[in-house]
Amino acid sequence: MSQPETSTPTPTRGELTAKAIRQAILRIEKGRPKVVKPGRKLSIKSVAEEAGVSRATIHNNHPGLAERIREAGNKAARAQRDEKNAALKELRAKYTALRQEHIRSRELNQDMASELATLEAENQRLRAIAESKKVVVFPTKKPKSDT
Repeated sequence: MSQPETSTPTPTRGELTAKAIRQAILRIEKGRPKVVKPGRKLSIKSVAEEAGVSRATIHNNHPGLAERIREAGNKAARAQRDEKNAALKELRAKYTALRQEHIRSRELNQDMASELATLEAENQRLRAIAESKKVVVFPTKKPKSDT
């Protein structure tokens, strides 16, 4: 009696290519590519270079993987856009707060300038009175000492 064959079927060339493309996608997403520069964005071109296949192979023979690459690329672009929008909102809020603080500071400065002008005018008036010949200076009482 012969034993039944238990060997697994050999993967086809298309299956091997699809596997290579999936692995290339994962390596680029994780930032650890073997062929392309690290930090390169996920695109069909970068995946094709990483997998060692042409872009046409991905487009024509593996449209599902091509769509996955496009969605991942769009997701990354959306995430980057959202991050920039959040930073922009934060900067706008900071600008608004600083602008309000600047306005309050200017108002306070104007109030202080007005108060200073009033005090200077009062000081001049009192000097004029003190320098007048009609003003008599009263002697001050010396405080009694407790001894």
